[in-house]
Amino acid sequence: MKPGDVVRWAFVQGDGQRKMRPAVIVAVVPPFNDLLVCAVSTQVHREVRDLDMLVDAKHPDYWRMGLQFPSLIRVAQLATLPSKVIQGSIGEVSEATFSEIRKRLRNWLA
Repeated sequence: MKPGDVVRWAFVQGDGQRKMRPAVIVAVVPPFNDLLVCAVSTQVHREVRDLDMLVDAKHPDYWRMGLQFPSLIRVAQLATLPSKVIQGSIGEVSEATFSEIRKRLRNWLA
């Protein structure tokens, strides 16, 4: 797996239950190859303008990402995961979308 891949992982919800969620790999973290990911959510009504990225049927990467519903790439909802919790890749983002994720992340952290 590499940066830009869209993967599925078991997200632990507030009630302790696990739910499979998509995420975009932002970076591979050495030395154990953990994965820094941005969560992907179908809660599009919670979009944070200029931070989250809406990916719907109009977005050029929608089908490429393997999504089933309009979703948000939650740029600020980051997690570092061991690769063993990843349930496989479902798609990928284009280089243009990946560049935009990194740009929004940099702007948010600045």
